[in-house]
Amino acid sequence: MYRNILLGIAMAVLLAGQALADDVNPVVGKVGDFVLREADLERFLADQSPETLKKLETDPAQRAEVVRQLLLTKAVAGRSRKDGFDKKPEVKEQLSFVIDSYLADQYLRTVVSANVAVPEEDLKKYYAEHESDFLLPPSARVRHIYFEASGDAAAGAREKARAKAERVLKQLKEGADFAATARVSSEDADSAAKGGELGYLSPGKTNSEEFEKAVFALKAGETSRVVESPFGYHIIKVEERTEQRTAGFDEVKEYIRAIVKGENERKKVTEFLDRLGKETGLEVVPQASAVAVKDTQPK
Repeated sequence: MYRNILLGIAMAVLLAGQALADDVNPVVGKVGDFVLREADLERFLADQSPETLKKLETDPAQRAEVVRQLLLTKAVAGRSRKDGFDKKPEVKEQLSFVIDSYLADQYLRTVVSANVAVPEEDLKKYYAEHESDFLLPPSARVRHIYFEASGDAAAGAREKARAKAERVLKQLKEGADFAATARVSSEDADSAAKGGELGYLSPGKTNSEEFEKAVFALKAGETSRVVESPFGYHIIKVEERTEQRTAGFDEVKEYIRAIVKGENERKKVTEFLDRLGKETGLEVVPQASAVAVKDTQPK
């Protein structure tokens, strides 16, 4: 009786432990006898770029496809082993190269180039030597109200579009709110939904010279006259303006740190590889010698 009670308690503990494991490290996929858990997936994705990781976090379908591909790879590899494919000499040779490449890459990453220091003085030196690289162009935060009339439109159609623009401009001069008017009157549906908001623009980043010239002729808070472009007519408002300037050291310090750290890591790896090559007697046979030997072979 006591034995059965103890067995029941042990089973309950084991089941509770399994439930806890599933909560902490849930299963994300299965194929055959192989179970892929969250921690396994995270290890596989560890070397991916921050941009890729962000996409996978925000796009469940893309993440599910990654899991699917991993499981299919596992399934195909399992079938190849079952068929003895991994025992073939040419396959074993290629596998050895893959393993060596992976081991070398991991060693260089985690041992040779690990913990590379980047002194503050190096960051300041880089900034001083590359200050011109951090020149920020002028920019303007812009709203517009758009009236469509392409360049090949009939003269009458363009006149009607301009007349509409002039009527709306008159309303703005009489005190109408720009954003509210854009929502009602603008024929650019995407920006109209945001009160005419186009975001920040810099010189050379638009597809209309006339539009751009009008934007950078305005001061913050000013509204343009009716501006004609190849696409129609616009009323433009500049919400904010920033003039051309050089970004300060503190603004770009972390960007510089990544560059300098990468350079220091590459230098450390290069020095290690040169030293290792000498220590191990690395020698590359010149191609000319190899060709000469080949030419002396009997035909």
